[in-house]
Amino acid sequence: MGAGDSKSVNVHELLHKIEAGDGAALQECWQHLDKDKSGSLEGDEAKKCVHAVIKEVVDDLDNMPPDDVKKLAKSAVPSFVFQTLDPDGDGKITKDEFTKRIMTALAPK
Repeated sequence: MGAGDSKSVNVHELLHKIEAGDGAALQECWQHLDKDKSGSLEGDEAKKCVHAVIKEVVDDLDNMPPDDVKKLAKSAVPSFVFQTLDPDGDGKITKDEFTKRIMTALAPK
């Protein structure tokens, strides 16, 4: 699952298998992520995992079936909105913070 792997992983197929309750697919996913077989992702391994997953999802977005894209968006939007509007999690958003954060989030990238 990411650069340097000898076996390419089709993210949306793997997600479908996991969603259908395929424990082997979930195990396969973990094996691709836990390179040092420690049972957890820490430090550089965790960073590489996050970046690899982001890259794979973004790269595969154009090839994903529309229902998968909708499902992904629905699961990602709440976290994105909370993180964007209240990044420190203090439960307080001023008008100035709101305006700045919305403009930053919606700016062309």
